[in-house]
Amino acid sequence: MLECIAQDFHETTYLESIFIWGGQNIKSLPQGLDKLTHLEKIQLDALPDCINNFPFLQKLKVCECSAAIPFPEKGFPTNLTSLEISNAPKIYTSLVEWGLNRLSSLQQLTISGAGCSNVVSFPEEGIGKALPPSLTFICIREFENLEFTCSKGFHHLTSLQELQFSNCPKLASLPEKDKLLSLERLYIWGCPLLEEGCGRGKGREWSKISHIPFAFKAKLAKNSG
Repeated sequence: MLECIAQDFHETTYLESIFIWGGQNIKSLPQGLDKLTHLEKIQLDALPDCINNFPFLQKLKVCECSAAIPFPEKGFPTNLTSLEISNAPKIYTSLVEWGLNRLSSLQQLTISGAGCSNVVSFPEEGIGKALPPSLTFICIREFENLEFTCSKGFHHLTSLQELQFSNCPKLASLPEKDKLLSLERLYIWGCPLLEEGCGRGKGREWSKISHIPFAFKAKLAKNSG
């Protein structure tokens, strides 16, 4: 099991990406990473507390984190523009409690909900559970018990251009139409209830998406224009 990596990165000033796998026992990252002005992306399966100390970090991908991996005490870097959480249910739950809306620069959000069997809505309902208004892209996938999207959580998403749902078999509803007015592309795969509801002209959700220039449902492209 990986426990440590290089002590410092002071002479790798042009480093742009870091990928760390099998690092559940890592307690700290090398000195000098926070000074790397070209470092834009970190991908790892553990979250050291110091992950918050990267002022230039734009992209963070967290994958396959076990239940024993704690959420960083200071949360995520608020300057992130892209965040992907995949197969890390404890991290996702803690992120929701910490507040996704605190990521005020976030533009792209991808959440894979494998293991999040208790999640029935996205985003979850409650004070502070709204999504960042800066978002332009959202991908939600593999939530086995997700049933609906919370319209209040989509409030102020006036820049949202693309929304994707895949492999959420119980998902049956979309946010209200007035929360999707800026949407240009909608993709739905492996969500049979939602696919049925979005049927052209007659589905219960059709009125919410009829204005979207491009909607892709299952394996059949639909052009509503």
